[in-house]
Amino acid sequence: MSSSPMVFGGYPPPAPSGLPARLHSSLRTWLPVLVGAAVLAAESTSGFGSDHTSDPLQRLTEAIFGYDVCVHWTVIHHLIRKTGHFMGYGMFSLVCFRGFWIALLSSTPRLMRRMQALGLAILASFLAGGADELHQSFLPNRTGQFSDVLLDTCGALALCLVLFLAMQAAEWKGQARRRRIAANWLAPENGLG
Repeated sequence: MSSSPMVFGGYPPPAPSGLPARLHSSLRTWLPVLVGAAVLAAESTSGFGSDHTSDPLQRLTEAIFGYDVCVHWTVIHHLIRKTGHFMGYGMFSLVCFRGFWIALLSSTPRLMRRMQALGLAILASFLAGGADELHQSFLPNRTGQFSDVLLDTCGALALCLVLFLAMQAAEWKGQARRRRIAANWLAPENGLG
């Protein structure tokens, strides 16, 4: 009979020791980061230049919002592409955070571990954005701009800040709940206080 993951979700089964277990653990930790980096690399090719994305995105935008968008299409297309930079690298930083969070599991207290994982995730996004823009500077229909690296890093910083605040709020809520339970347990009417 199997147990519900809701009951025992915090207690993973012990992993077997040895090289296969370490390889499995490393793959589980870093494969999402590699997939995210592969997606970023694929989007960095000449096939995703603005000359190739304009027509399909314009048709999609016209289907949703009507033909009036054609008047301002150059500005709208630019905003769509820059929003893609911001959100894409923001999501990549969250995947990197997960990898570093797992890798730093036993190294430091929770808050320090969280801050280290967030800092490393933002740094990884900055480096990936820099490599992406450097690569694009060698393509005929793409340009490498440091402003895009800064935009990528801002996306990483923004989403990591949201994650950090959500994790802090969840931890504070859990601590308040544990204090409330302890206070109720030791209350005089229970005969324990």
